[in-house]
Amino acid sequence: MNILIVSEYIAPVQAVASIRWTKISKYLKRTHSDVSITVLTNQLQQNGENAQKNDLLLEKDMTVFDEYWTVPRSWALILYERVKRRQLPATRELQTQIQSMKQGGLGLRIKKELLLLVRDIKDVICYHQAMHFLKKKSESFDVIVSTYGPAWPHLVAEQLKKKQIHAFWLADFRDPYAKDTDPPCAWRRHDRFTKKHCSKANAITFVSDGFRLNKPVGVPFQMVTNGFDPAEARPPFPPDRFRIVFTGTLYGEKSGIGIVCRAVKDLMAEGALKDGIVVYAGADDSQARTQAARYDAQDCLRTVGLLPRIQALELQQKAAILLQLDWSNAARHCEWSGKMYEYMMARKPILFVMTGSEPNSYPSRYMEKLGGFCYEQCRHESAYPQMKRFIMNKYLEWKETGNVTIKVDEPYIQQFSYEQIAERVWTLINN
Repeated sequence: MNILIVSEYIAPVQAVASIRWTKISKYLKRTHSDVSITVLTNQLQQNGENAQKNDLLLEKDMTVFDEYWTVPRSWALILYERVKRRQLPATRELQTQIQSMKQGGLGLRIKKELLLLVRDIKDVICYHQAMHFLKKKSESFDVIVSTYGPAWPHLVAEQLKKKQIHAFWLADFRDPYAKDTDPPCAWRRHDRFTKKHCSKANAITFVSDGFRLNKPVGVPFQMVTNGFDPAEARPPFPPDRFRIVFTGTLYGEKSGIGIVCRAVKDLMAEGALKDGIVVYAGADDSQARTQAARYDAQDCLRTVGLLPRIQALELQQKAAILLQLDWSNAARHCEWSGKMYEYMMARKPILFVMTGSEPNSYPSRYMEKLGGFCYEQCRHESAYPQMKRFIMNKYLEWKETGNVTIKVDEPYIQQFSYEQIAERVWTLINN
């Protein structure tokens, strides 16, 4: 079986989005010897300021790819990137303004419409350069997998399906294209994308329930979650210090790292905790410090910058508690993210901080299966003391035994192993 995977994010690029189809490919090849996998991507593999950073762990998995096609940069994309670099300071300032944008901010909404329109134009540029590259290729495929985001892989797969009508096209969505944060025109454009461009797909997959997609009539939909690679699991180390560790991205006020710093500060003031610290490993140091300072708890936070994934996993090994941050509201219902699957294999207590106005969130219902606790901002009066108690109990256990333990629902966790997920994909494409 010849499989083509069209994806911007795949090994060796260091990004959570790169893990999904790298790992599915790995276990498809391991279990089914007749599978041949070709990758089509536009990732930069050279040195320079535009080159992507490599993930050393994913780099090892590249041996599963029989062919690896990298689309050269077209003159249009080179021009786009030059203009983008020149406008980068202004774009960052605009993004900061948008994060704090209120519903009545018409001027900022128009700017965001233009910003998203420019990003969509990049998808069109990437699509055209990929199709130009494919003119030189004569290979045919039994299965074509395209994965969003960004959107250009689906545009490429749509054209390939027209030429190879007997191929099984699996259109995969790691995220919804139409997001609750999109302004009206962008939302309508993104919302009709799936129905317009994926109508000839043999199946559409998505990563979680509650996923917003405008479904084409007659195309089967199936949930295929993200997961973890059991081969990357590392034995948990006894913590040498009581660290609450977050290795991920902050999304402005939607991320609640500050409230955890406050809890540590309050516990230290009460004498219940003596040497605890919240450690943030990510690219948003200043944002983390700002949130901690809001509670005068900046002394309880240590930032170490963005780490390679292998170093982030090592930091998780030494943690006393792993921290995850997310949000939920009427338009967005949070479920497990790629970071949570990574945490599942770490075998450490997990503290999940959920901001937003929706109570009884998915994490609050299932954290017990992972041996953790979920704090919901909308239930602060009752949830905050419970969060402090969770931290204090783990601290006392660490002080008494030198380690922290968890009780988990093992069958629940194992369903998210990429070994099992790959088999579900295999069943799908063979049916």
